[in-house]
Amino acid sequence: MAKIWMMLLPLLLGGITLPLRSATLPDTPRSVPAADVRQTVAGIISYTRWPHLNGLPRLCIFRSADQAQVLTAAAVEHPPAVWLAIPVDDVKQALISQCDVLYFGRESSQQQVDLINSYQPRPLLTITEQTPECVSGSAFCLKFINHRVSFSVNLDSLGRSGVRVHPDVLMLASSGSGRNG
Repeated sequence: MAKIWMMLLPLLLGGITLPLRSATLPDTPRSVPAADVRQTVAGIISYTRWPHLNGLPRLCIFRSADQAQVLTAAAVEHPPAVWLAIPVDDVKQALISQCDVLYFGRESSQQQVDLINSYQPRPLLTITEQTPECVSGSAFCLKFINHRVSFSVNLDSLGRSGVRVHPDVLMLASSGSGRNG
């Protein structure tokens, strides 16, 4: 009997610790290649339609965002431009900038909701890099795991945004996102 336990004990302990070793820990936005973040944001924006948009959408990027510099420089350094970048420091600046897209950094979900409500009824696409659970605030929530970027979709926020997003983009949203629950 003791021999059986000695053989089973490593298997049992290995089975208990295996999920701990294989668990994925979230990365910081800065640990993901800038090109991947730029490409993901460009994809979301390029497959979004505003009812009355003439020209490029105005992407207001909060300076609190880890990827603010990457997204601000993207239009100049990586043509063709998908957006007109407007760095903003605070809510007041975001309101007067007449944004078509808001990219949030460290703003809380409540701050996001308050600003989004201030924009109503104007169509507004919203993206955040610091709210992976994606249950309130922005419509798109970037997730940084294993040095990759993915995103979740909050369908409630997207439905109230006034913009239309191609269904294929919604299908790319990672599982376990706000779109499922």
